[in-house]
Amino acid sequence: MKVSKTRILGSSYVGLFGLTNNELCIVARGTDAKVKKDIEEVLDVKTIEAGIYDSNLLAVFAKMNNKEVYLPSYALGREIEAIEKEIKVKIIQTEQALGNLLEVNDTHAVVSKTLQAQSIEALQSNGLKILQENIAQTDAIGSSLLLLNNSFVINPNATEEEVKKIQETLNIRGGSATANTGDSFVRNSVIANEKGFIVGDQTTGHELNRIEEALEG
Repeated sequence: MKVSKTRILGSSYVGLFGLTNNELCIVARGTDAKVKKDIEEVLDVKTIEAGIYDSNLLAVFAKMNNKEVYLPSYALGREIEAIEKEIKVKIIQTEQALGNLLEVNDTHAVVSKTLQAQSIEALQSNGLKILQENIAQTDAIGSSLLLLNNSFVINPNATEEEVKKIQETLNIRGGSATANTGDSFVRNSVIANEKGFIVGDQTTGHELNRIEEALEG
């Protein structure tokens, strides 16, 4: 896998500012042109800039797989229209910080135990199989887990039972890692697809190896 260390909008928590699949990466408004070029080369994707709820913290509010973007119902109309030009959008009726309470790949959604039932039903109706499970004693699934179709990276404080449940339910393999020199909320610091990953510039060499090993399954 290709890899690059960088910052977005001056922050090493790059995962908060980007959503990607194997073809498209949505990045925060105002992302430096050199950073976008780097993302395009490492992930082999097209990049576009967008906000959600007038915020650049894209991963807090939304998630994306290769089929569509899952946006909360409070996303602004102009934001939805801009994203719809590039990829299908599924609106989830919710007042919650949607992206922080779930992670998705093309077939499954791992969702927090605090995610509202109507949101879970909407994900199911869209064809996703659901695993409802908190991770490492937190409901911040969207920060504690990064899913690809064949692998995952998880918060190192997750229990063996939680890891096993993800492996068996989704039929994929993965591993645990920190990023940015010890941050256990690994998804906040990583943007990844099947081709490569972008990490915050404070990530150590050991952490890079752990992330790559996990993503390679």
